[in-house]
Amino acid sequence: MSIGHPLDPQFHQHHPDDDPMPGKYVLVCWGLATAGYETPPELVGQYLQSYDVEAHDGRGTAEWTAELSKAMKWDSVTEAVEAWRTQSRRRPLREDGKPNRPLTAFSCEPRLV
Repeated sequence: MSIGHPLDPQFHQHHPDDDPMPGKYVLVCWGLATAGYETPPELVGQYLQSYDVEAHDGRGTAEWTAELSKAMKWDSVTEAVEAWRTQSRRRPLREDGKPNRPLTAFSCEPRLV
C-alpha cells in the first residue's frame, strides 16, 4: 500500500489552517524533475519568484531568484503545493495524456520562512 507523496495535496488530510507551523511558505527548487536533463547548478536552491502556467501556449514559464525577499510567498504549505501543481487551462494535458502541470518539471520543496 502506498501512502502517497508529500507534495501531493491528497497526502495531507487536514485543513490548510491546520498547518503545523504557521507562517509564510516559499518554493525552493532542487533541480529538474525530468530524467535525462542535467540541472543547471545555478538553479539549485533558488526560490520561485514568478510563474505563468499559460505562457508559451500552456507550456509555462518560471523565474527563480536567490533573494528570499523577491520570492513568491503563500500562507500555508497546502497553498504552496497547489501552486506547484497548477494545471494549464490552455493546454490541460501533456502529449502523454497526463495533466500538464508546468512547475512540476522542477523538483521543489515548500519551505517555511
